[in-house]
Order: sequence, then structure tokens, then C-alpha cells
Amino acid sequence: MDGSKPVGSWGKEQERPVVRAADVLSGVLSGSAAEPARQIIAARVLLVIEQQLFPAHEELVLAENTEAAVREATAAQWTDDAAVRRWLAEVLQDHASAYNDHHDFFDGDWGYVDRDKHPVWTLLELSPLARRLRLLQDAGAHSGAGLGRTIGVGAHQLGHWAADRSRPAEPERRALAEALGIHPGWLDASRDQQPDVQLFRFRACPCPEPGAMTRGGLGREETNWYESAAEQAAAVHWCDGCGQPWLKDSKGWLLPLPPGEETIPYNGSLADGSHPAIYVQHRSLDQAWPPVLWRPPHHPFKKTRSRTAFLVPALLTSAPKPLTSPPAAAPRRRQKPLTYIRPEQRVAANADWCRTCRTLLDAPAGEPGGQWVLLHRSERRRTLSTWSYPSEQDALHAAAHMAMQSLTDDDVAQRLFADQAHAQVLSRFWELHPETDLFEVAELVPMRSDEF
Repeated sequence: MDGSKPVGSWGKEQERPVVRAADVLSGVLSGSAAEPARQIIAARVLLVIEQQLFPAHEELVLAENTEAAVREATAAQWTDDAAVRRWLAEVLQDHASAYNDHHDFFDGDWGYVDRDKHPVWTLLELSPLARRLRLLQDAGAHSGAGLGRTIGVGAHQLGHWAADRSRPAEPERRALAEALGIHPGWLDASRDQQPDVQLFRFRACPCPEPGAMTRGGLGREETNWYESAAEQAAAVHWCDGCGQPWLKDSKGWLLPLPPGEETIPYNGSLADGSHPAIYVQHRSLDQAWPPVLWRPPHHPFKKTRSRTAFLVPALLTSAPKPLTSPPAAAPRRRQKPLTYIRPEQRVAANADWCRTCRTLLDAPAGEPGGQWVLLHRSERRRTLSTWSYPSEQDALHAAAHMAMQSLTDDDVAQRLFADQAHAQVLSRFWELHPETDLFEVAELVPMRSDEF
């Protein structure tokens, strides 16, 4: 919220992110278990709402309150859209009472949040249809008067639909769909109470050029949501094609990660051989969400001063389809990785089950020269041995193979290795074997490719 405004002010600037946050929560949580991926998203989205509703609270207090509320949530409270909205209203009403007491706000004060009469409660009661109309109109930058003229109704009639005071008739739904640029099936009366979960659950990144996913951790000060530090460090799936961060749930769905501070892994090297990470905080629920789906003419992660019409996602231009779960992953082969053979033989032997090995098997030979990472492997009662690799990524890949020899029965390590999160596989190894003296990565030194 703008600090120059009086505490307690409320208008469209506050309504917009709240409506979008409620839609995100419903789309991500409806019908799902309370598991880490969804808990993280729920805590962050709930924080967006509380920032608008409780501006006098410090950020740390808001974060602690939202995280505590999410950790206490049960699957029964996230059964469907209505259940999610009830849970959300109950949490915010409880927090409103504590907020008023903490700051000594009373009825009539600017900062007072009335448990019954504040405008936010009306927003949380909006049906999926009302939210849909508001968000589509907002994403397309349509004015009420202009959209009304296009479909042949007054702006006041659009207001009634967006406020859930009435519902459009079938001809008006078709006209609305055409004006908004979406398939009429998305505005069918049968969907009025169904959240658009298809806009928040994906099998793969829906960007124009989806590529590999780079695994990274949550923000530097993010609370621990996973039981394992290695899982926490590899929770975020960054799309290499567009930079969108995702979380994967237990069923294999990719869920878009809302605003917060995350680490973007950086695969390049600085002059000193270091590999920095980039921290970002500039995404916002103030715009159509997730940005990777709603691509504006400008860069999707760059804020603009004026509101911009977003391009209608291709998903919405076709008839809505039932959401089917991603195909079950093939059983993980608990094959013991082969390491004590020549590199080219090791790659060939593991290519049928290790994605990186398969890539290396078909890769052309590298050019001579360049920086090569040395992987120092020290064991008790053994002299130090030094193995050379063309890059830090290759070194971590080989080290992960070695670590998996001791982690063949660990499900966490198996999942991380299946996703090629090699650095996190090593973290898991160190978690379970804290006294080890294996896997020390040394500095970058120049070597020739024929010495590999």
C-alpha cells in the first residue's frame, strides 16, 4: 500500500490484488491436500491480502501470522471454492480482531478493520463467475462503459454481474465472451461456481519456448516448509525459457509461485569463476496472474506505470477441458550408478536412466582450453584424488552419481536425482552423512580438453 495514503483507506487499488489473490487461492487450493507446495503459495497469497487489509502491521508480523494460519489449515478447509473462501474469511476476521486490539483501533478510526462491515468481506464472498468477469475485464483494460456498449448493456448492468447481484443471460454471456476474446464455454452457467483451476495447474510451463527447469531454493529468509533441507533448497523449478518460478505438488502439477523473494540460479560465470544468484521481488498480484500465461506486449516481469491490456491466453480461446492429472511417473530405478570406470563408459552405462548422461552421450566434443572444475574426493585411509571436469555443472553431476551409491534407498534423494537437482543430491548426502569427507569442489583452473 502507498504509505502516503491514510491508514485504512480502501479503493480499487486495494480491491484488485485482493480479488486476484482470492482467485489464485481458490484455483490452487480447491480440492487439494495441505502439502508444502500449496502451503507456500497460500502463505504468500494470504500475505498479499493482509498487506492491503492491515497496513499498520510490520511485514514480519504479517508473515508470521499468515504462515501460522496456513500451517493449521486442513484438507477439509480446502475442499472446494466455497470452503476456501470460508477459510480465508475466518482467518482474516480472527486477524482483524488481533490487529485492532494490538494497535488500539476503535470504530471510526482510520486503521480500524470492522469484522462485519469492511469492504473486503464482500469481495471474499464473490463467486467464481464474478471474480472471472472482474479479472478478465481488468486484464483486457476494458472500461465498464466501453465493454457495456460492445455487448449492448449499461455499465451499471456489468456492475451488478461483477458484484454477484445478478447473472447474465445466455445471449449476454456469448456477447461477453466475444468482447473479452475468450471461448464462450468459460462463461457457461454451469461454471458459475467452479474456480478456474486450469489457470493455476500445469503439466509443463505454458510459455512459448518451454525448456529445461533449473532447480533452486526459496528466498534467503524463507521459513522451512519441507522436512529436508535438500528439498527446501530445490523446491523452486525455474523455467529456463521464460524465467517463471514453479512449485511441484505431490501429484506432479506445476503451480505458479506468487510474489516473494526467490533465487534465480545463474548458469554463467564471472571473471573470478564464481556463479552468482539473482534475487527478485518485482512480480506482483496487481497484474494478471501468472505472468507467463498472461503475456502483455512488454516484458511480463517488468512493471509499468499505467495499466496495460494483457494478451488473452491461448488456453482461454478454446473450450475448457476437464483437468486430468499428469501421467504417473515411471518407477524410479534403484540402479547403482557406475562411477569407477572411464568417463565415456560411465556416461554410456547410465544414459538410459540419467537425463544428463543421455545429453552428454550425444554432445559434441568440447573445444580445447577453457575453465575446468576440479572435484577433490577424499576418503579416510586414501590419498587425495583429483578428477577434472569441463564445468561445475559436470562436476556436480558426477558427484551426484557417487552420492547416489549411498542413497539408493532414500526417497528424497531419488526424487532430487530424477529431477537432476545435483547440488541438492549432495546436500541430502551431507544431511544423512554429516561426518563425511567426500565431495569437496575446488577452484576453477584452466586445463585442456584432451586431459579430461
